[in-house]
Amino acid sequence: MLAVEATLPPLPYEYNALEPFISAEIMTLHHSKHHQTYINNLNAASKASVEAEKNGDLQKVLELQSAIKFNGGSHMNHSLFWKIMAPPSQGGGKLEDGQLKQAIEKEFGDIETFKNKFNSCLLYTSDAADDLLCV
Repeated sequence: MLAVEATLPPLPYEYNALEPFISAEIMTLHHSKHHQTYINNLNAASKASVEAEKNGDLQKVLELQSAIKFNGGSHMNHSLFWKIMAPPSQGGGKLEDGQLKQAIEKEFGDIETFKNKFNSCLLYTSDAADDLLCV
């Protein structure tokens, strides 16, 4: 196994760029602490896996795979998340005409009804994986 040092990607906008929808404080915490934790855990698990492999400890290598997958996947998801978010000045927060808008309007009647139903559903979910079930 090859140990690759993961790093925190820079945000493509300022921490306050998504206000008033997401505060600078939340963006700072989510990017610099939460995402960084996934990176730290990924790097630690990757390094430990390389050492375990060098020592011939197959059981340890296998045990570390779930931590590598979880933290590596979370790092990749967050890296994508930062790129697909956009401040209003860059077109964020607008649903342009297209297939997605048409599908939402066909299913829910209008965007506001979709938002209300989605937000109501989120009140009863416990984590991000459950949130996806609301869609």
